[in-house]
Amino acid sequence: MNFLLKVDNPISMNTNAPTCLLFTILVVLSLSSGCKKADDTSSDIVYINDSAVVIDPAFYTLSGSGGKDAGRIFLAFETNHAKTGTLVILDEKGNVMKEKKINARADNFQKWNINGQTVYSYFEAAGNNPISGVIEGYDIICDTNFNVLSTAKFLPPGSTDATFDDRLDVHDFICLGENHYMAIATNVESPTNIPDSLHPSSHVKVLACLIQEVNNGEVVFQWDGTSYPEFYGASVENNDFSNALDTMDYMHMNSICIDPNDNNIICSFRNLNEIIKINRTSGNVMWRLGGIKSDFVQTTDEEFLRQHYVRFDDDGKTLIFLDNGDSALRPYSRILEFQLNETAKKINNFKAYNIPDQFIRYAGSVKKTNDNYFIGGGSANYTLQVNYLTDEVYLRLDQKTNSYRSLKY
Repeated sequence: MNFLLKVDNPISMNTNAPTCLLFTILVVLSLSSGCKKADDTSSDIVYINDSAVVIDPAFYTLSGSGGKDAGRIFLAFETNHAKTGTLVILDEKGNVMKEKKINARADNFQKWNINGQTVYSYFEAAGNNPISGVIEGYDIICDTNFNVLSTAKFLPPGSTDATFDDRLDVHDFICLGENHYMAIATNVESPTNIPDSLHPSSHVKVLACLIQEVNNGEVVFQWDGTSYPEFYGASVENNDFSNALDTMDYMHMNSICIDPNDNNIICSFRNLNEIIKINRTSGNVMWRLGGIKSDFVQTTDEEFLRQHYVRFDDDGKTLIFLDNGDSALRPYSRILEFQLNETAKKINNFKAYNIPDQFIRYAGSVKKTNDNYFIGGGSANYTLQVNYLTDEVYLRLDQKTNSYRSLKY
């Protein structure tokens, strides 16, 4: 499969965006020059099959009544104080099937089916960012033997701007097809459209949330959160716009997915307590769910805090996500399911499940299969498969180190 993407005709950012720093952002997915043949086996890949595996105590211990539902579990462990990483694939019972050492922090290990061919992607950190909670690097696409096929990155306007940061954001990446993907990034900007009621400094700096879609080397969509002033007043964290010294991460985007019903974009913003829908053509905000500016009337039980990993259930009708909670306001985590009437802005159906385990302050993920949830415990360092009707724990990994998400395919 050819994953080479080349952008020949850069397009500019929205020139109407009210920011002091405007630039063109391009994304390129370029073929790695060190790519091996698909049937090569790298020496740093461990294959362990058809045996009762002794779990490496450096990563996790296993408990539960036994895994439920066939599939493979994808984890990316931080090691050596997040200076290195290990990608691990387990079977449904927690036995190690594959392992790959990464000489950098690794996160967000995912599996994709592209025209009948399975590929993996993972985030590899590069460099440091002084802003708390911001981790930057590159998304790596590889074959099922972990041979690198390509690297996704942001490119500068022109070819000689050495000060431009081409790194992606850790939180999410979508492989939509051959030469077709969606990525997110952040950029420090100095907007001029913050409402006066929020008393912005003339030297205010914010962390802009950026989305780009690239298809066959063409940037076909891009979105900058600072173009929408309605979000400044909705922020519940990192929103002191009178502060001229620190950069305000007032939105903090932590997941994106495509609505299978109309192909528009669903985004999660942790520091707004909001999930929003963005028109994939115009960039307009179609609706907002949650937070202090919700378009949907919500009961107290339907309100959520610091959510992560918003996805559609397999039925294509139900939004499901991890409602992390808040250490002061509600120090326990839940799984929430919403069915929305988007036209009438009404919640048609709602379900909540209190996770029978530790509070997940940051990160995490969830997938629903039949009568169970497969939960990534994020910062709480566990993976849990639990029956939401009986609370029976099928599988629990007590992790000795963090995995940003725990995904099952």
